[in-house]
Amino acid sequence: MVSERVRPRGGPGVTVPGERPPGERPAVRGRLLGLDVVRSIAILSMVFVHAWPTGWLTPMVAPDDPVPVLQFLNELISNRSLSLFVFCAGVSVALMTGGARPPSGRAMTLARRRLAVRSAAMFPLALLGLAIGEAVLLSFCLWFLLLLPVLRLRARPLFAAAAAFCLISPLYRYLQLNFAGEWAAPGDVYAILTNPGDWPAWAGYYLAGPDTPYAIPLLLAGMGLGRLDLGARTVRIRLMFAGTAVMAASGLLSWLAAGPLGGTRALAQVVPAPPGDGRLPWITPLMMRPYGMFDVSVPMAPMMIGLGLLLTGALLLAADRPAGARLLWPLAATGSLALTCYAGHFALLMLLGAEPPSSFLVFAVVGLTLVVFSTVWRSRARRGPLEWLTNRAVLWAVPAKSPSSPALKGE
Repeated sequence: MVSERVRPRGGPGVTVPGERPPGERPAVRGRLLGLDVVRSIAILSMVFVHAWPTGWLTPMVAPDDPVPVLQFLNELISNRSLSLFVFCAGVSVALMTGGARPPSGRAMTLARRRLAVRSAAMFPLALLGLAIGEAVLLSFCLWFLLLLPVLRLRARPLFAAAAAFCLISPLYRYLQLNFAGEWAAPGDVYAILTNPGDWPAWAGYYLAGPDTPYAIPLLLAGMGLGRLDLGARTVRIRLMFAGTAVMAASGLLSWLAAGPLGGTRALAQVVPAPPGDGRLPWITPLMMRPYGMFDVSVPMAPMMIGLGLLLTGALLLAADRPAGARLLWPLAATGSLALTCYAGHFALLMLLGAEPPSSFLVFAVVGLTLVVFSTVWRSRARRGPLEWLTNRAVLWAVPAKSPSSPALKGE
């Protein structure tokens, strides 16, 4: 992801280039460790979802019932892991373009070009992901481009826009699913390169399908967070309180809609309902998983935004203390290699021959491998392998014109 602008003396959790507090591990230069820990939580949660553990040592395959604890975790983490990953991407975009002080004029033009090149540099890896059925990186390539027009905005308008899209996006998806039907998913992955006639279908699905409308408020809120002075202790405390309040309000709304207002009963009467038949009850957008669909849920995106704010504030504070920084260092190293770990966990799953559903042991092996590899790698190198390649491509395509020009520092 990205490096962060830090205060020169912001506490032991803030790493300053060329400076290491006595007795601490080598730290990520120019980064806030707490933000990298949030990214690592998102990465490891996505590993859990893709491993889909249903048994501790061996997978439980139907007609056998999965272990209740693992079934609960799968339901809890599903979609939420990607949501947190998207939120972190918004933070990264803000930090890559100036943090709390976004540049203007030529400097902003340079930052926009570099973000666009970053999107292009990730595209070949996104196609590889698409070939194995994972479209997340392709979506990220698109989302980086969609954020180019709002890079000048500061925290307050970004949070306001995120709040508006928390309502607009799920209502749009509700109307689309209920009355127009779902966008047809494109077919062959190679058509995106070889058949221009299929490009409108690809564009329509990735712009108006389930992921992008849902991702917009998360990206904007993440950018709003990245535009704050994250080195300030008061900002971190406010993030914790704000995140807790947003999560509580979102959970209360979903509970009222699902229970006292009868949403669960109303939805059970029409499920399964074909998209476009107009039978989805009006209360559907007010419910959250496991009752409703993630992209049609009004409280779902605010819940994940609140979680992102809470985790960021709490982990930045925890990393301020030397003991906290040492304890969190392996997770911070994993989060700083987010792109490498995301691509690497698919390679590990294939190497283990793991087909979902798998066992918790598979998840533990893959997750521990990523953490150990990241910790060892970051003790010797500033960037992960894929992060280094992406950064080199960006700097080669859009070199800095002067020492004062902004740069996409890190990943």
